[in-house]
Amino acid sequence: MTVSDGFLVLDVGSVLTPFEKFSAGRVIVRAERIEAVGPASSLQIPARATRIDLPHLILVPGFIEPHVHGIGGVDVMDATPHSMNTISQTLAKYGTTAFLPTTVSAPIDILEAAVERLANLICADSPGAKPLGIHLEGPFINVQKRGTHQSSNVRKPDPALLTKWIQLSGGRIKLLTIAPELEGAATTADRARGSNVVVGMGHSNATLSESIAAANAGAHYAVHTFNAMREFSHRDPGIVGAVLSDDRIFAEIIADGIHVAPEVVRIFARTKGASRIILATDATSATGMPDGSYALGNSQVHVQQGVCRDAEGRLAGSTLTQDRALKNLLEWTGWRLDDALPALTANPAQALAIEGRGRIEPGAFADLVLLDKNFDVDRTYVSGKLVFAR
Repeated sequence: MTVSDGFLVLDVGSVLTPFEKFSAGRVIVRAERIEAVGPASSLQIPARATRIDLPHLILVPGFIEPHVHGIGGVDVMDATPHSMNTISQTLAKYGTTAFLPTTVSAPIDILEAAVERLANLICADSPGAKPLGIHLEGPFINVQKRGTHQSSNVRKPDPALLTKWIQLSGGRIKLLTIAPELEGAATTADRARGSNVVVGMGHSNATLSESIAAANAGAHYAVHTFNAMREFSHRDPGIVGAVLSDDRIFAEIIADGIHVAPEVVRIFARTKGASRIILATDATSATGMPDGSYALGNSQVHVQQGVCRDAEGRLAGSTLTQDRALKNLLEWTGWRLDDALPALTANPAQALAIEGRGRIEPGAFADLVLLDKNFDVDRTYVSGKLVFAR
């Protein structure tokens, strides 16, 4: 449902903004934006408003996904209207209302073509979750920590090449994953920040001192913490030690119980705190699909019992969704929903400098998710439009 000229009023059991809670809660939407939020008893319903009464549901901000390679059988690198629309619609089923389509390392001509096409698709109307910009994961990564990225596609950081890609994208590259220890990484990261691209540390064999130097220069984002990173040791904490100990760094975690053990997710959450963790999925085209073989860039992943691996047996992304990541975090940490929600909403918005999303407040986009008592997604709104209903 879209209310273009009038008002939409959602009356629910409770609203989590996520930093305030109103029970019973009311959110008033006008067109794409939130007009008001608060206790139902204190907000008057506007004349001629469409009112929906859902007293058994919890209303929360829409989830923001910074790291998704595909879902529903399609891959980001396809970069076609069909693939983008499928990703957009499918993500909305799981509460995701905004996302960064994420590339993988590829031959330069293929990568450049994908970046240019993705930039054009980002500008188009979306049937579900809204793409906000491109996450360039690779090729400026350490070949020793390449994960499933093909070694032949990994490249030395090159500020001139990055500048070309930013221009090809029309300035729509939002996040760059880079290994900070590599020659040329510092100047390439500077070029990124100068173009309003967030610099994320990942696929890296960096030492503690190299990682701290990168953070001091402004790299305040870590990509899938623990995975494709120098191993942590109590005498050689490396990049993981920097990520865990530096309160400036927002840190992704893949909370599927496969990439990171539940006990380590608990340690991670306690160490970073509720204000700095980000529940990313690293989802592939296999997400939401039966076991089998699926595309990841110009490679194939093989899925068995929901676990994605490449031909070499390496983990190759996930089949995780953000609603499942939320439930896992709650189970493994004992946190309340109030504690965990920022990891899907306000934290990625702040880390990626995304305005008007991640919070339920006047003036923000009406990106809203309704959860039932089991925290399953009942319905999803993007910019005031109902895009999924169970």
